[in-house]
Amino acid sequence: MKTSLPLAYSGVIVATFFWGTNFNAGAYIIAHQPPISASIERFSLATLALLLIFGLRGQLRLSVLKKNWPAYLGLGILGFTVFNLCTFFGLQSTTPINGALILATTPLWTMVFSIIWENERFNPPRIAGLLAGFIGVALVITKGDIQALLRLDISPGDGIILLGSLAWALNMVGTRRLVSGATAIETTSYSMLFGTLALLPLGFIFERPWQSLTGAAPSVHAAVVYLALCGSLLAYLLWTKGLEAIGSVRTAVFINLAPVFTMLVATLTGHAPNVWQLAGAAWVILGVLLASGALKTWLSARPASRQP
Repeated sequence: MKTSLPLAYSGVIVATFFWGTNFNAGAYIIAHQPPISASIERFSLATLALLLIFGLRGQLRLSVLKKNWPAYLGLGILGFTVFNLCTFFGLQSTTPINGALILATTPLWTMVFSIIWENERFNPPRIAGLLAGFIGVALVITKGDIQALLRLDISPGDGIILLGSLAWALNMVGTRRLVSGATAIETTSYSMLFGTLALLPLGFIFERPWQSLTGAAPSVHAAVVYLALCGSLLAYLLWTKGLEAIGSVRTAVFINLAPVFTMLVATLTGHAPNVWQLAGAAWVILGVLLASGALKTWLSARPASRQP
């Protein structure tokens, strides 16, 4: 059944709301639970839900897993193990708003890796977009003191989340390059499975996951369930429905709403963004719009839409 356009747009907006509020929920979780243990709980629930739902519907083929398992292992470690640990560890020493804004540059890093790995070409809009995005991140992490970059005087959390953004960008480029004959659902499910399995030994080496899980308050578990089911499973399903209905270019623009939702929730909970975070958000959003070509597409479509 084909999804209607209003429903598809609504679903994409809800998905970006979930992704944006991941940082607000994540900051609450790591204030009460160790990062690796929280990651294990989150992705164990999300992986189990994916395998049960799509496995029972016959949408996960073992032949695809057998063919692509080395790629899924690497992609799972990059996109789920490293990315999630960077997010949780980073939130120990930075704000949810900073985290969301830094992560919003992931499309720009994806473009850089595509140019390096897939021989894509730079063009003026992409160069302008990359510069705008980097200006935005610099404003956020330095609070306007650009010389702080030269002194490397930035929050460790900002640097850690930036590493997570790089890992996720590599995951997306690697998915296109390394995986063959698989659906998006299969790639997500199998990559998440390997990423979760990689978290388990880390948890038992560096933390005590069982004690952390049994000792956490119900509100902490509720936040983890929110990340697992809403921030991972539902957001992915709504996003892919949007891709099918309205296309990748129009859908990609909405990812810029994620840090806006992070800011909104932070403001409602008494942590309003500062002027540098607002300025950085504007530059990051402009950068992604320019580099993706979405701004040019939107501007060129406006005159046509006025014609009878």
